[in-house]
Amino acid sequence: MPKPKPKLTIKLNLLKPQSNPEKLPVKLFRWLLLSGRYIFVFVEALVLIAFGARFKLDADLAADKEAIEEQIPYIESLKAYEVLIRQTQLKLATIDNTKTNSPDWSAILKKIADQIPTSVKITAINIEKQINSGKVRIAGQTPQNNDLMSFIAGLKSDTTFSNVTLVNAGLEQGVIKFSLDATAKATGFKQQVI
Repeated sequence: MPKPKPKLTIKLNLLKPQSNPEKLPVKLFRWLLLSGRYIFVFVEALVLIAFGARFKLDADLAADKEAIEEQIPYIESLKAYEVLIRQTQLKLATIDNTKTNSPDWSAILKKIADQIPTSVKITAINIEKQINSGKVRIAGQTPQNNDLMSFIAGLKSDTTFSNVTLVNAGLEQGVIKFSLDATAKATGFKQQVI
């Protein structure tokens, strides 16, 4: 009689052994063996990339340094132009400063001309710059006393002028010769445009 076939039986224990749990160093060692090789490969790849990048960056730095050294003679040749440009900028700044801080003489002369009656003849105008103002001395002559008075009254009524005074007046051969002083206020100054 043939031998009976043994039955296949599987012994399956779904519960972990509870008697002896794995210790932490053993778990760590097992984890290092399983996944540590991937970390090691990743770190080595980073080191190799950094090593290769170092050579590339050194080559780029050397190329940039050579390009800069090639430009040095050209830049040094432009030094004379730079000095000339700086001098021109200084002159322009000085002119602008002078123009900004000086009275607008043309406007002052126009305001004087607007006040002159027809019979008054101006023989001399002297203008001096003072701090925040300008001193104006006008010499002239007129055959009529009323025209001289209207000229002085017109200057006094203009807000640009202050301290309008008749310095002297004299009669020679039927003509009144006079000189007067006035102060041109700071409103006649040019304002700086920003």
